[in-house]
Amino acid sequence: MIKSQKYEQTRSCAKCGNEEMRFLDELTAAFEETRAWSECCSQCGSTDFSSGYNARPALSRQQLEIWAINDKLHFSQQDEDLTLASPNNLELLLEFLDSPQTHICQRRTLASTLYVLWYDAYPETGESYLENAEFAKKVALEINKRTSLLIELGASESEEFGEPLWYLSNYLKREFEKHKPLPHIIVDGRLDPIDPIVTLRAIAKVFCDLIKR
Repeated sequence: MIKSQKYEQTRSCAKCGNEEMRFLDELTAAFEETRAWSECCSQCGSTDFSSGYNARPALSRQQLEIWAINDKLHFSQQDEDLTLASPNNLELLLEFLDSPQTHICQRRTLASTLYVLWYDAYPETGESYLENAEFAKKVALEINKRTSLLIELGASESEEFGEPLWYLSNYLKREFEKHKPLPHIIVDGRLDPIDPIVTLRAIAKVFCDLIKR
């Protein structure tokens, strides 16, 4: 029988110094609300703790399935998009972003996570150890493909905030607009950026195909 992995949680009482440890299952350890340790100190009954540690599980489909439909759950109350922004999770994040079953608040967080992934990987914006130009290009294309969806996610409050992408951090929007790749079209079976030369090539190919007919 395979035992499920457990995740360590520790805390130190600020009053008596008592140190406690417990182990949580994956789904309890994953979310800030479920891993909250609210019980009093087992030694003196104090509720004041000076330090603590939470081992966190890697993101999984099972976690996202629960989180996606419950806007009261958070992987992190602060900077949740940064918490989710792991390149290994891209396809999973896109799947839940595109799903209409995902709560709109969670979809906004996932959209912001895409921008964080791009920002971290793009050579001119992210940390050098995270640079990955090809991955940044891939994420940028995924963002561009979802322009209408991203606008739709903020449409209900766009008048109040003055723009549809109000839920994205300003620095992410600013840098993406400055560095984002040009839109792409299909030329000779591959994606090419739209620029004057490529456009002429595309027009010429269509014209030649018409002549051959």
